[in-house]
Amino acid sequence: MSVGLEAVARLKLYHWALAWLCGTLLLGCSAELPPQKPAVRVLVQRVEQVPGVAQTVLTGDVQARFVSDLAFPSAGKVTQLLVDVGDKVVVGQLLGRLDPLDLRATLETSTAQVQALQARVELARGDYARQARLLPQGYTNRNEYERTEAALKGAEAELMTAIARRQVAKDAVADADLRALADGVVVARPVSAGEVVQAGQMVLSLAQDEAPEAVFDWYEALPSGLEEGTSIALSALSEPGREAVGQVREIAPSVSASSGTLRLRVSLPAESGPWPLGSVVVAHLRETLGSVVVLPWASLSRHQGKPAVWRLDAEQRVTLVDVEVLRYESGRVLVAAGLQDGDLVVAQGGQLLYPGQQVEVAGVLAVADVGEQP
Repeated sequence: MSVGLEAVARLKLYHWALAWLCGTLLLGCSAELPPQKPAVRVLVQRVEQVPGVAQTVLTGDVQARFVSDLAFPSAGKVTQLLVDVGDKVVVGQLLGRLDPLDLRATLETSTAQVQALQARVELARGDYARQARLLPQGYTNRNEYERTEAALKGAEAELMTAIARRQVAKDAVADADLRALADGVVVARPVSAGEVVQAGQMVLSLAQDEAPEAVFDWYEALPSGLEEGTSIALSALSEPGREAVGQVREIAPSVSASSGTLRLRVSLPAESGPWPLGSVVVAHLRETLGSVVVLPWASLSRHQGKPAVWRLDAEQRVTLVDVEVLRYESGRVLVAAGLQDGDLVVAQGGQLLYPGQQVEVAGVLAVADVGEQP
């Protein structure tokens, strides 16, 4: 009897298991499939070879072509310096003065020496004249005559030396006043009133107003065709509407050891009016390149350490293609190789793509809409 009850219980358990399995299968069949992930929307650009023009903007400043270091020709104590850095001066203007007391004392001493030597010369000249009259008559000997002749020549030589020293002393007194040699601006004053300076020691530095020029430092290789005499478009940063065309006057023959740059000096045209020293000037350089493909910065990716872009195939699936970038510019890149005319590349939206992914094209950019011109 107990065996029969166990068989019935086992049969019921089988029925319940079969019912649960069928219910699970039916529930799984009735559940909806998960929705597919939507395709990534991207902006694309059609590849088109265009003539490449590299545009570079340089920022420099206006400097004086001629800078004069002014100094006193004589040593002495500086009693006055009448100008400071930034002051405008005109030619002939008094800039500084040395203490004249020592200089005048030296002049008086030199004058006294000249007077003493003049008297000595007169005495020697009289002795020589007497010996010259007595020698033919036999009243003196040849040695005495030659002695007086040598004494006269020595006295005359000492007098000439004293006269030269007196002239130097006169010039020192006259040069105690330091005056401007040209119109300009004082750009340095390393000495203050009360200091003792040596002859030729720089006291003031004067930037002359004549022929100012724009100076630029170039960090890369010079653009092709840029040489002395080349015309360059210039504009003032503080006055955007003020433009001029200057000419390259000088290109440094070597790179500066301190800054690692090449210095360009551009002459400013006289007809453009005065350019204040120190004002900021912008130069616009154009360099003609070969055929290039212009792409926006956002299109550039990287593959194994090299520049690459995402290219679309006929099924709108993307592939990463290596490219050769000729130049990086503001807002755009110039691609020299790796793409062909008619190719579609992802211009925007390629940050999360992977090879073989299918995308949806949201729009096509024109080459004229790529980046911003410098």
